[in-house]
Amino acid sequence: IKDGICNCCHKTPWDRPPRPQNTLPDGYILGNRYYLGRVIGKGGFGITYLALDCQTHQRVAVKELYPSKDVSRERNGITVFPLGEQEPYFQKCRQRFQEEAQVLASFRQDPSVLNVYQLIEANNTVYYSMEYLSGFDLKSYLMQKGCMEWPMLSGYVQSILRTLHVIHQRGLIHRDISPDNLFLTSRTEVKLIDFGSVRCYNDERALTNILKKEFAPWEQYFTNGNQGPWTDIYSLSVTIYYALTGQLPPSAVDRAHGIEPTPLAVLCPDLLDAVVLAVAKGMEVNLEDRYQNAMDMFRDMFPTEGRADMTTAPERQGRCVYCTQGRYHGKRFRMEPQSGLMFGRDLDCVVVYPPNSSGISRKQCFLWCNADGSLFIRDENSRYGTEVSGYRIQSKQWYRLDAGMVIRFAGEYFLVE
Repeated sequence: IKDGICNCCHKTPWDRPPRPQNTLPDGYILGNRYYLGRVIGKGGFGITYLALDCQTHQRVAVKELYPSKDVSRERNGITVFPLGEQEPYFQKCRQRFQEEAQVLASFRQDPSVLNVYQLIEANNTVYYSMEYLSGFDLKSYLMQKGCMEWPMLSGYVQSILRTLHVIHQRGLIHRDISPDNLFLTSRTEVKLIDFGSVRCYNDERALTNILKKEFAPWEQYFTNGNQGPWTDIYSLSVTIYYALTGQLPPSAVDRAHGIEPTPLAVLCPDLLDAVVLAVAKGMEVNLEDRYQNAMDMFRDMFPTEGRADMTTAPERQGRCVYCTQGRYHGKRFRMEPQSGLMFGRDLDCVVVYPPNSSGISRKQCFLWCNADGSLFIRDENSRYGTEVSGYRIQSKQWYRLDAGMVIRFAGEYFLVE
C-alpha cells in the first residue's frame, strides 16, 4: 500500500465492499506466492479473487474450487470439506476443475483465450492463477448499453470463430458459449472464458447435459446427445442473434415443438444478407442442417475475408514488422503463423538490444502470429512501457495489430505491414 492506496486493486481499505461469506480472508497468501485481495466473482462452483503475484509483482486473478451447496469451511475459515455424502461428487468436481485449468493452459499462446498460469492444490481444494482481465463481458455490455451494431460486433465474432476453429481442431468443444463467457477487453478484442464445461467430443464416455437453456442446442439436453463443433456454433449463433436484437429466441426445446424465433431480417432489416443467412443456419434445430465447423460459418458470414481457408499455407499468411527508426532501421522481420517474436535486451530474445540500451527492458514486448495470420502484441511488464499507435498498452494483455499500426518503445519504431 502506498499513500493509503493498494497498488494491486487501486482502492483504499475503506473502499472495499464487505467480504462475502465463506471466502478466504483478505490478505491470505496462497501457495507462498499469491496475496489474495477482494473477491471479484462468486458463483455456484467457485470463487475468484483479485491477487498480487509476489514473484512477478503483477495483478492476477485466482479461482478457487468451492461448490457452495456441497462444501463448507472448517473453523479456521480456510480448509474446505465436503458436506454429508458429497465426497465422491467433490472429487469429480476437483477432476473437472483441474481439467479446465489444463485445457486453458494449453491455449496459452492464443490471445483470444484466457491465460492460465499455475495450478495449486491447497486447503483440501484446488486453485489456479490466471490473467486479470480489464473490461466487461458481453452480457454486462448489452444490459448497460443495449443492442450492439454489427460493425462493432463483427470483429468479436471473427475472433471467436477463429478461436473455436483452433479448439475444435484439437477435438474439444466449449459447450457454454454465451454473452457472459465472451469478455471484451477493448473495442476490438475479446476473450473466451469459463472452460468448466469443455469436453472431448470424440470421447467414448457420455457427455453430460450441462447447459444454459436459452443458448443450448437440442442435442445438449440429452446425456448421450450427439455433441460436436455444431454444438458451439448453435450457441454462438444465438449469442449473435441476442446481441443484435436484444431478444432471446425460443429455447431449442420450444423450437423443436414448432415455436420459431422472429427472423433476424425482420428485427434488423439493414443487416447484411450474409450475416442473416449464416446466423439462421447456425441456429438450425437439427444439427445436420447446421454448420459442421467454424470455418464454413466464417466463410459464409464474411465472404470477402473468409474465402481463404483458415489453415491457408504459411507462405500466404506471414506478417511483417518493418523498423522505420532505431537500431534495426530498414530491417524487416517476417513472422510465420504460430510463431513469436520477443524484443528486449535478454540474449534469449529474437530482436536483441545491447545491455546498456536506454528505455528498453530485458524483455520488452512479445509479438505473436496466429494460425490465421492475425498479429498480436503483449508488453512483457517492461519498465517504461510499449506504445501502439501512440497508446501505451497494459502489461501482460494481448492487443491485436492491424496493418499501418506503429509499435514504439524507447526510440524504436516498427511499422506493422
